[in-house]
Order: sequence, then structure tokens, then C-alpha cells
Amino acid sequence: MTQVIIKTKSMTIVIPTSVDVKAMVAGLNVSPTKAKGFEMRINYFLSQVMTTNENWKLNKENNFYRNICSEKMKQIIGDDYYKILGLLTNKFDPIVECDESYSNIDGIEPKCKGYRLTSRYNTGNYIYRQLPAKFATKVLKYLPEDAESLKMTKHYSFLIEQYQKHQMSINSSVYEYISNFGKVLVQRVENENSYQKQLIYNLIGRWLFDVQKIKDGDFNPKVAGSNHRLNSVFTNLPKGLRGFVECNGKSFYSVDVSASQPYILSKVLDVLFFESIGYGFNLCTIFGDVFYKLQNNGLIRPNILSSCSGRYPFMWGEFFFPNEVKSIIEFQGLPFSKDFYRYVISEGISNPLTDDDLLIKRKEFKDKMMYILFSDKKGFRRFDDQIKMFTKVFCGVNKWIELSHQVIGKSDFSLLMQRCESWLLLNNVSREFLNLNPEIPLFSIHDGLFTFKEYTQDLAGLIQKTCCEYIGVEPGLKIEPPKTEIFPNMQEVEDEWLVIKRINSKEQFEKIKGGVFMANIERGKGFIESYNSQFRVAA
Repeated sequence: MTQVIIKTKSMTIVIPTSVDVKAMVAGLNVSPTKAKGFEMRINYFLSQVMTTNENWKLNKENNFYRNICSEKMKQIIGDDYYKILGLLTNKFDPIVECDESYSNIDGIEPKCKGYRLTSRYNTGNYIYRQLPAKFATKVLKYLPEDAESLKMTKHYSFLIEQYQKHQMSINSSVYEYISNFGKVLVQRVENENSYQKQLIYNLIGRWLFDVQKIKDGDFNPKVAGSNHRLNSVFTNLPKGLRGFVECNGKSFYSVDVSASQPYILSKVLDVLFFESIGYGFNLCTIFGDVFYKLQNNGLIRPNILSSCSGRYPFMWGEFFFPNEVKSIIEFQGLPFSKDFYRYVISEGISNPLTDDDLLIKRKEFKDKMMYILFSDKKGFRRFDDQIKMFTKVFCGVNKWIELSHQVIGKSDFSLLMQRCESWLLLNNVSREFLNLNPEIPLFSIHDGLFTFKEYTQDLAGLIQKTCCEYIGVEPGLKIEPPKTEIFPNMQEVEDEWLVIKRINSKEQFEKIKGGVFMANIERGKGFIESYNSQFRVAA
């Protein structure tokens, strides 16, 4: 069965197997007690800067540097902080490198620098370690996001328990799919480019890592303190691999909320979402820190009433022109049960489109939706074709989004939207479904829930009921069967190749090497070459 990590008296961390901490501490010539303390503190620091196959996307925009705030770290590690930092960043064999920047990412405190493992030690392999209860308490005291993660993991323990209760496995045909996917990518490599090859091997190696974790039952489910999403090896799987996952010998079907973030935004715009203070689908319940920040700055007026008669039906409406107000009200009343992306395309492009052109334009717009919602780069927002089209259709909504980036903050706005999704699908839908069906497996991946085919209609009905109750508009829902074809979808291959293709020089590779692990490369290369040789022998 799977290993589930929920600790109340201690804390589990992961540390790189590439670093011999004991040998490092042995060279300090300190007492055994002091050496044990050094080992614990060094391991903790390493756990904070280590990138793994599970968390590699977390700091991707920051060149895989993890921001470490010295003031907080000194409070946790103590007076030895700078000595430990010196050991890890020594000039002769540095284990950790620093970007020497105090302003490398938005929304971070000014005394934070970015740290990551150097290439030699960034293998991706790790082991688990337990932090003693006393030290764990210190971490939770000075890093509230870790305390929030522990709190939310307990809050959603009924979902964590699904990984214990139900035996998940993966169909062996997944290896044929991975082999075929890797083979097609390798054929696209330009002039035997070594950097492109390394990225392909890294990708395939990462997938093989996830497959092995599933086979071992090591899902490590936990809830993020920041966005309240449940993360595990299962949630990290790309769409192409999910269909091969089985539970108790049966395949999963998924029920997804279509265009979930725009759909949720239609309610988040509402003035009552910001100013209501009772328990429910509102800012105070879902993201109290932001609620009280806005309240203290005089940007919201808490309201215990259920209506705001005589006011705009959306937040900060006094800053909008009549045409912008009209577009927001139209957005709030959209029939999201229909195709939101197709609607925007049809309204934003006046020239007639063929069915094929419409599908292409729809994909382009859908792929940019997260940037439309969460990018605060002024140049991008001004000149990007998809944002210009969205603004043409919903000028007021775009203005409201940009205002929210300023008032709430881009990062907190993004987290708020993700928390709203989790509150609806995890806290309400999943909780009620499992109360009604305690023996039926249910797993989540952000805007989708996974269960057996015969329960999808009940699950879809519950999602529809819950969303209508809290959002006020019927959602679009998709019930999808598992995809177990061993030959990959060419669009999925193309999407991966577009990312890999750009990395064709050392200069380009240096920018992304923090997410490339030697263990993945070795694993992926060996697998592809082994399958290719088997194919040649069979031929």
C-alpha cells in the first residue's frame, strides 16, 4: 500500500542522495551532539533548495532558484546559519549556488535570495528524513506556509486516506506509450543536438520515475499551504499517462469542469464575494489573509447582509466606464455550460472561420487563458493577440483583472483563484461524494475528479448542484474515458517538442538546467535505447 506522510509530532523532508552530509560534518571536528545538530540543520536547508521530479515546476519561472529569506532561516536554523551556508557554497566544491539577487521574483520579501543545488548535485534522487518534533515546531512557527500546509492536509485527510484505502497501479502498456513518445521526439532532434537530446531523455526519465513511484505505492499526497491543492505523484502525471492508472484493477473516468478558472472568476468578480463575512464561498472564508489586508487598507467594506442593493454587482465598479460595466455583467451571466472558448473566438473574430481554423484558434486562446488571468507584464498584456481579443469581447473583465493584480497582487490573485477551485471541488463536492459513497475511490487533479465509470453521472450531478449553489451559473462539465492508446497524440508530441526545440545551445540550456536531472537523463536514455534495440531485434 501507499506510504502516506502525515505527522503531527515531527516533519518529513526530502534531501538529495548526492550530498554526503555526515562526511561534511565529520570534517568540522565538533562533539557528537553538535554534529547531530549540524546534520539536522544542513538537511533542512538542503530540503528547502532541492528540486525534484515532483516540485520542478514550482520555481521554473525563477530559473529553479528557491527563494530563501535569511531572517526567517536564521530564526529556524539559529546562529549556525551562515556557517552552514558557507559550507554549502564553498568555492572548491559548491553544493549550493546563489543568484545573488534580492529582487529575482515578484512578491518576495526584499531580504530573500535565490538558492539551488549546483549541477553536480542536482541529480533529482532523494531520500526521506524525519525532523525532530522540537525543530519541526520551530519551522511551523516561522514559516506559516508550512503550518498552513499541515493544517490543510489534515482538513482534507478524507482525500489523503483515499491513497491508503484503494490500491492504485499502472498498466504495463504505459511503457510502450512512453517508448513511442520518446522515439518520435528523438526523430525530431536537429543535427544530433546534444541539448535537445538531454531534454528528451530528462522528460522520459521523469515519466519513468513517476511510473515507478506508482508501482511502489509511493504517492506522497499532501495539500499545498499556498493554493490548497492536493498534490501527489498522481496529480503530477501528464494527461497522456493518466489513462494507464488503474484502481483495484479498474480504469478511472474523469469529470472535469470546463474553463474552470474563467467560470470561477464570474463569481469572484462579485462584490458580495469580497465583502461577505459569513462562512461560505467568499474571500473571508477562502483567503482570510487577503481579506484582512484589503479591509485594513480600506479597499473593502465587510457586509453581513446577503445583498448590496444600489451598488455595482462587481467589486470596484466605480472605476469603470459604462461599456466596461456592461461587459462585466455580460461575463457574469455567460452560459458556461456551453463552450466558453468558442464563444470568445466567435465574438472576437469577425472573419468567418472554417471548422479546422476554429479549432486552431480555440486551442491558441485556451492555451493563453492562464496568462490572460495572471500575467502582469504590461508589454505582454498590451500586444498579445489573445489578450487583445479577450479585451475586445470583455474589456471590463480585462480591466478588472489588471486592477486586481495591483490591489490584491498577481501572486495572491492566482492563489485565490486556485483556492476557490479547491474549496468547491475538494471541500464540498469530494466531501459530500465520499460521505454518500464511502467505499468508492475518488481522486482529484485540480479542476477534475476521478472515479469509476458507473459513478460519473452521480459525481457530475453533484458538481453541477454545488457549482450552481455557490457560483450561480451552470458549469460546463466533461466526462472523459481513460485514454490507453500506446501511440501518442501528435498534438501532445508537438507541444513537448516546441518546448524542447528552443533549447539548442549551451546558453539556452543554462537557463533551464535546474530542472534537468542526471538521474532522469540516464534513466530516459537507457530506456529509449533499450526499447529501440528490442525493436531492431524483433524486426
